[in-house]
Amino acid sequence: MNNSSKYILLMDPNPEILNLQETALSCFYGGEIFAFEDSLRGLEIIQKRGTPEMIIMDHRNLTEEDSLFYRHLDVEKFSTPLIVCSEDSSQDKFMSFYPLVTALIEKPMSVSSFTYLVKSISTLQSLQPTHVPIKIPTLLRLGMGHFDLYLKLSDKNFVKIIHKGEPFFDSDANKLLAKGIKELFIRHEDSKEFLKFLEKEINVENGDTVDGISFAIENVESIEQIAKAMNWSPSVLVAAQKSVSQAVKILSKNDNIVSVLKRRLANPTSAYSRHVGLLTYMVCAFGSSIGWIGESGQVKLAMAALLHDVAVDESIYENLREWDRKATNTSDKSPETIRYRMHPFEASKLVKTLDSFSPDVDQIILQHHEIKDGSGFPRAMDAARIGHLPALFIIVEDLVDFIDDGENIETSITDFITWGREYYDNGHFKKIFTAFEEKLKG
Repeated sequence: MNNSSKYILLMDPNPEILNLQETALSCFYGGEIFAFEDSLRGLEIIQKRGTPEMIIMDHRNLTEEDSLFYRHLDVEKFSTPLIVCSEDSSQDKFMSFYPLVTALIEKPMSVSSFTYLVKSISTLQSLQPTHVPIKIPTLLRLGMGHFDLYLKLSDKNFVKIIHKGEPFFDSDANKLLAKGIKELFIRHEDSKEFLKFLEKEINVENGDTVDGISFAIENVESIEQIAKAMNWSPSVLVAAQKSVSQAVKILSKNDNIVSVLKRRLANPTSAYSRHVGLLTYMVCAFGSSIGWIGESGQVKLAMAALLHDVAVDESIYENLREWDRKATNTSDKSPETIRYRMHPFEASKLVKTLDSFSPDVDQIILQHHEIKDGSGFPRAMDAARIGHLPALFIIVEDLVDFIDDGENIETSITDFITWGREYYDNGHFKKIFTAFEEKLKG
């Protein structure tokens, strides 16, 4: 096999890990790269192209009983360098496959270790392209223009179409995809920083934190429309994204909370997950937009949003307004209503198990069902006793309810503003809503 025909075969059922590996290789590898989520496609490439220079695969592609790759592997003649990636890198797990396995990479994956290993095995001279391709779904997933993005006109001609700091929305992606453009490019000098950013985001979701949280948040399709309707700048969205990631990282350090959130947010399409996801992002963006809720406050708001309803059965979300009405009726003493009325207390108990517990998070959760006139629950606090972070949380949850109940986002926000201008007339509510309206105007 000559240099022009050499290639690396990547196989991993997780498309995000696969994309991280492919992007890292694109920064230096001189041959071709083929990446697949299933081993059958990998076998087809081997049959068409011959033996790859090396194979990098998730352990499930090799160790599962029904693994197509393993069943078609000629073990006695196999000599291709094989790198296996796994959450458990103990040799006992792979003992039956030695000496097939050249090296093990433990997940969450380190890009620097991965790159060093591949370079040490590959016989090709490393390249340094002027620009590195990034797939459109990856850019859409990140959502923010953290780097200048270029369109490739030819091998030597790239034109900048998105500047650093500008958002990248569904509409931008659809226009490009409609023209058959599947990737944009970043400068090679930005690739190291980009890979660090991508590695952190992927490992937060798949190793260092709570599986499913970011997925639920990022699947809220209305974020783009809300951002436009609110006239939020790219910096607001970037700040919100950073605060949400930090909140998730803090919560992931507590095994009890991880267990609860994994269970509660397992289905990203449920009404519960959609509400929690949208609320978590919105409290941060809303707080950032008004200018006087710093990063620390946004992180606290995000933590509260993720945990505020952990003591609520998901079935209640089918008729949440009715349950809120029951809970504010103090004469209703049914066990079900009392349990729902007390869920802010139960959720706050979970928060208190955090090592880096902040009493502000506890107060946001305890007060998130209070109402300015004192008719809320569980403590019937009025506006004078409700703190500024809980007040902001309550306002944003009201906004999320308007969006959920309305026919479209634009009219829902208009209705919310008209209603809120009269409703939020005292205490921290008035200060926050006034600041929100001023920023909205301009």
